[in-house]
Amino acid sequence: MSNFFSSFPKVLYLFGNNEEPNAIQDLTKYSDLIDQVGRDIATYTEYEIIDGERPDTLSHSLYGTPSLDWTFFLMNERLRETGWPMTLKQVYERAQTDFYPNYTAKLDISTADSAAEYSSLYDVGQSVLVSGRSGVVVSKDLNLGEITISSDSDLTTGTLLQYDDLTNPVALTNTVNEWEGTHHWEDGDGEWADRWYSTETILPITNLEHLVAQNDASKRIRLIKNQYIVQVVGELKRRIEG
Repeated sequence: MSNFFSSFPKVLYLFGNNEEPNAIQDLTKYSDLIDQVGRDIATYTEYEIIDGERPDTLSHSLYGTPSLDWTFFLMNERLRETGWPMTLKQVYERAQTDFYPNYTAKLDISTADSAAEYSSLYDVGQSVLVSGRSGVVVSKDLNLGEITISSDSDLTTGTLLQYDDLTNPVALTNTVNEWEGTHHWEDGDGEWADRWYSTETILPITNLEHLVAQNDASKRIRLIKNQYIVQVVGELKRRIEG
């Protein structure tokens, strides 16, 4: 996206305690041209990013140059928010190391009332033991009936949760890696559902499954059609420079 900012006019800006101002690109300049293009179905086409495809290679494939990759981000708000989608391999790796590196203790509860009994137990920051292995509570979600715990030990075989002074022991149905924990529940239409009050058959969606779905959603983008790219980019630069 570096070529995009070269069209922005420069302004003098004083950084910190510097005595002399520096000339920098005026990033406050804005044009609604891309918004107009995004609303005109005749000027854009739908596309699904292939696993492992890069912005520069896609730009070269579509427009004959890698330097128009920035148009993908301007045309798609989701890409600006989430960044370019990861490969499936990267999703699995980062789910375990970056996004969900902890452990999820699943409480043996079956109703909203029984879940509420844990409202005053195992608060965030509390030191705990999971079948004798130490950890710290990272989060607690009673709607899911799960507690997330960080630990240097492998907790995936743990079936008993208690404070580190051995008080308030609680039986667990099981303990899993956090990426295998529940992100939310869904009904048959794929809508989020309340575990305790839904009258339909619902299924748990794991953190990993949710991450994969979000990454897949970022792959579905809008592109400026080849026959309009020169016209749109030229007009955008003209408006920004003006």
